[in-house]
Amino acid sequence: MAKIIDITDGTGNSDILNGSYNVTASVNGYDNTSINPSSVDITEGVNTYNFTISATGTLTLHVTEDGTSTGTPIVGATFVRTDSQGNEYGGVITTDTNGDALFNNVPFADTSAPVIYYKQLTSDGAHEFDGNVQNTTMTTSTSTIDIQNTVPATRTINLTDSNYENLPISSGTITLE
Repeated sequence: MAKIIDITDGTGNSDILNGSYNVTASVNGYDNTSINPSSVDITEGVNTYNFTISATGTLTLHVTEDGTSTGTPIVGATFVRTDSQGNEYGGVITTDTNGDALFNNVPFADTSAPVIYYKQLTSDGAHEFDGNVQNTTMTTSTSTIDIQNTVPATRTINLTDSNYENLPISSGTITLE
C-alpha cells in the first residue's frame, strides 16, 4: 500500500514501516522524474531521510538603468535565490554584458506555479538598487523580469565652521568611503 507524505516548506512527517520503497514525487513546477533517490530503505533507528528534486526553468533578471528591455545594461549586479524570509540559497549570479543574470533550474508550471524568491545583493557600484526580497511565478519554462538600477540622486553636501554657526567653509573636500 502506498504511503503519501504531504510536504510543507520542505518537510513532511509520517509513520512509515521499516522496508524497501520505490520513491515517486508529485511536486508542481518540478521534474517529478528527477526525485533522488528513487528508492529508499527505511531502517530501525533512522528517522530522517533526505530527497532532492530538480526543476528545468530559466529565469532571467534583466537589469538596466530605466528598468526596460532596451535600457542601458547594468553589468556586475549580483543576485541570489532566497526563501520568503530572505535566507539565501545557492550561488550568487552576476549580470553579464547584456545586464542579464540567469537562474537555471527554477520551477515553472502552467497552473499553480510555485513562488520563486530572489534578492539583489549589489549593483555595479554606480547605481542604486532594491535589496528587498522579490518574488515571481513562472508559467512557462523561460521568463524575463526587467529590473531598474537607477543613477543615484545628486546630493548637496554642506560644510560649515563648527565654531561660527552657519559660516560656510570656502573650499576643501569631504571624502566618503
